This record gives sequence, structure tokens and C-alpha cells, in this order.
Amino acid sequence: MRTSRFGRNGVAGLTAALVGLALAAATGRAAPQDGATAVKAEQPAAVRAKSALPVILLTGFEPFGKKKPPNPSWEGIKKLDGQEWKGFRLVAKQLPVVWGSPLTQLEGWIAEYKPVAVFSLGQGGEGGFSIESWAYNRRAAEAEDNLKNKPSAADIVADGPKRFDATIDSLKLAKALAEKGYHVDISTNAGRYLCEETLYSLEYLKSARKIDGPVLFCHVPPLGSKLTKTKFVTEDYVENFAKDLLETWRDADQNPQAAAPVAVAAVAAAAAQPSPAASAREQDVKSFIEHYFKSWSDQDMDAYDDCFMADACIQYIDNQGQLFTTPRQRFVAGQREVHRRSSVRSIEVPESIEIRFEQKIARVVAYWRLNAGARVQKGYDHFTLKQERGKWRIVNLLFYSTSDNGQD
Repeated sequence: MRTSRFGRNGVAGLTAALVGLALAAATGRAAPQDGATAVKAEQPAAVRAKSALPVILLTGFEPFGKKKPPNPSWEGIKKLDGQEWKGFRLVAKQLPVVWGSPLTQLEGWIAEYKPVAVFSLGQGGEGGFSIESWAYNRRAAEAEDNLKNKPSAADIVADGPKRFDATIDSLKLAKALAEKGYHVDISTNAGRYLCEETLYSLEYLKSARKIDGPVLFCHVPPLGSKLTKTKFVTEDYVENFAKDLLETWRDADQNPQAAAPVAVAAVAAAAAQPSPAASAREQDVKSFIEHYFKSWSDQDMDAYDDCFMADACIQYIDNQGQLFTTPRQRFVAGQREVHRRSSVRSIEVPESIEIRFEQKIARVVAYWRLNAGARVQKGYDHFTLKQERGKWRIVNLLFYSTSDNGQD
């Protein structure tokens, strides 16, 4: 049972308070305050001071549907909402998995909070974190959102740039986070789903001067997934990563040379500007990969077969994770049979192509889409290429199909 708010001497206390108010009105002086009243008077000032701090906006996603597991991108940041952190106020917001919502929501939050930085997270694959470095103005046409809707428009922003490169120094952040013990890579494929739409929206708003500070998008591993034999991803682990990400950014922002010495920065800058010879070599590989997909789609199986070296090895991972290995001749013969028996024509095109050169080979990751009538399939091809008599050919091909709903 709750006691009276006035207590044992409530009447006398109330009378004294009324006398004090009357005195204040007559003399223009405030009546003396007891300790409890003084604390109450200080609270609004403390709240005002906290709200005056510069804001860092953090965003994560809701789960992929009502019956889906919690989304680590939100579970890992939700407890940070409202916290004061090293002179900043953290504001955490949850994005819906709905086409078109990232740009609308982000623009509204940026106008409301005027953040000095925006860091967005989304659910990615197992094993580690991926800082996204590219965002295309393109949506996966067949992917449904949480409202069971497919995108109403192919582009995220009508007449927007085809692609935005991430404006934050992804390489510097990744190196610094790796030194803190995290497995972090730089990704050039954000997934064509709501994650990519979020990064594109952030960079678009930055290009439109709606926000001047840094923006970033990072994929985080699913909750419960393995990091090592004995370590699993938890909400606290993702939260610690988010704090370390902020710490890394803050250190680099306050001391730009601390995370990357001038010599390293110069090397990185030089690497970012490929020589004309390197650009021509990359274009040569890209043309070869496009030719590979086109010859298969055109059912020109002789030209398709010519893309492989004689002793090439083809590997396939099925939906259960089993690996199958096939020699070139048997694989190409099987592809001929697939086309012969199919009642509809199949068209396979690469939606993105990532190229990396080593001393004697080129490695390529192609994200593809296959249309066969009403059926749409997507997946990845991992190529190892080697030049033979001045022409690129496939030494090894590893491929598997996937779904756009595996990421935000």
C-alpha cells in the first residue's frame, strides 16, 4: 500500500510551501528549496545537456518476417539507443524490411536528429563482418519484402547515379578492426536487397548534402553462428563490435594519420588508381567473363567449351552443402543436354563481376541471375583463370545458387 504523498507532517509542509510561494510573489525572490526539490530542478538541465550532444545515428533491420529469427543488426545496437558515448549521443533506429523504406526513413531521421555520422548494419553471412564498398542503383526484381511485395521500380532512385562508391575509408576501418580481433573484409556486393538500398540511400543523401558526416554500411554475422569452434555470435558480441567500430572511426577522425601512416596511405592511394595497363587487363578479363555467360545463354556450346582449359575442373555446391566435382568434358556435355531438354530458353547474365589478380592467375567472383521462363535463380560463380596463348581460360569453376533473401 502506498503512503500519503505528504507524509506524517504533510499539512504543515504544504502550508510552509504556500507561504514560500506567496513570499516569492511579493518580493521577487525564489523560496529556499530543500534537497529533493533541488535535484528535481537539476534534471531538466541534465536532460537538455544530453540532448545538445552531437548525435551518431545507428540503424539495424527488423527480422525477415514474423516467424524469422531476431536480426543481429538490430539486436546488437538496440541497447545503445539514448546512451552517451565519448561526447556523443547515440540514437538507434530499426529499419523495416520493406522496399523504399531506407531512403524515406533515413531522410526523416537525418532531418530530425542532424547526426554527425550514420552507421548502418544488416544481417550478412557467417564467419565475420563485411564493410560494403559499393552500392548499385538496382533492386533484385523478384525479391519480396516483409509485406510480400516485389519492388515497384527497378531503381532505388529514379535517374540516380548507377553506382556509389562508399565515401568512408573502408580499408582503414577494416585494418583497425582486424587489429582488435575481428574478422572483417571489404565487400563489393551488398546483395541487391534492402542492405544495398540502405547504403545507396545513405550515399545519395550525402551527395545531396543532407548529411555532411561519414556514412557506412556493414554486414554482421547471424546470431548463433560460429566464429570459432567454441565462440558464437551473440547480441553482446555485435554490440561490442559496434562500439569498437565507433571507437575506430573516432580515433581516425580525430587523428587521421594514427590508423594509417603516410607511407601506407600513399600506397593505398596509388593502388586505387590503376595504371592504363592494369585497367586494360581488367577489362580483358571482364569481357571474357561476359563472353562466357553469353555463349551459354546463346547455346553456342562450342564457344562455351572453348572458355575452359582442357583439364579444367568444375565444382558445384548443392543446397545441402555437398560438393560435387566434374571434369570439363562431362560438365559441358551435361550443359548441352540441359539446353536440349529444356522447354524454355534459359538466359544467364552476370549482375556483378569482381576481379583480383595474382602473379600468374586471375580470380573472379560473378554474381549471376538465370531466367528460365517464370523461374528466376541467382547465385555465384568463382573462377580461377589463367592465360593460355594470350587468351584467358578457366582453370577451375566453383558455383552455387543462392537467394537474395539471405541478406537484408
